[in-house]
Amino acid sequence: MGAFKYIRENEQSIYKDKDRQRELVYALARSSSIERPDGPTKLAKARSIGYKAKRGYIVVRVRVNRGSFRRARPVHARRPSKTGIYYNLSISKKKIAENRASKRYPNMDILGSYFLGDNGKYQWYEVVMHDRLAK
Repeated sequence: MGAFKYIRENEQSIYKDKDRQRELVYALARSSSIERPDGPTKLAKARSIGYKAKRGYIVVRVRVNRGSFRRARPVHARRPSKTGIYYNLSISKKKIAENRASKRYPNMDILGSYFLGDNGKYQWYEVVMHDRLAK
């Protein structure tokens, strides 16, 4: 494995530190919902998915709402069985993030994604994408 063994250990120690984690989530909360950073935040994780620091590979950071899917309660009279306002989504938040990234960059293929952080309102994922036509 070489150097990435030590990079992974260093990243894990950083993410176990609560102050560092709080700084990261604070920085993420100030960013937009979909953004493209210069490189991955977790380098070892991105490399294990297939990221390479060369032309045609990008990382997209995506923000997803936390919690279950909530629908507004009907105002007019209805039967109690029809007033369900909470639904379980059939796809995960990670898959939602991947779909949003692929919608923003339609020419790119998704290699994978990983969890980055969360707060009380949002979750962030980094999606690794590859342009198969880039040389």
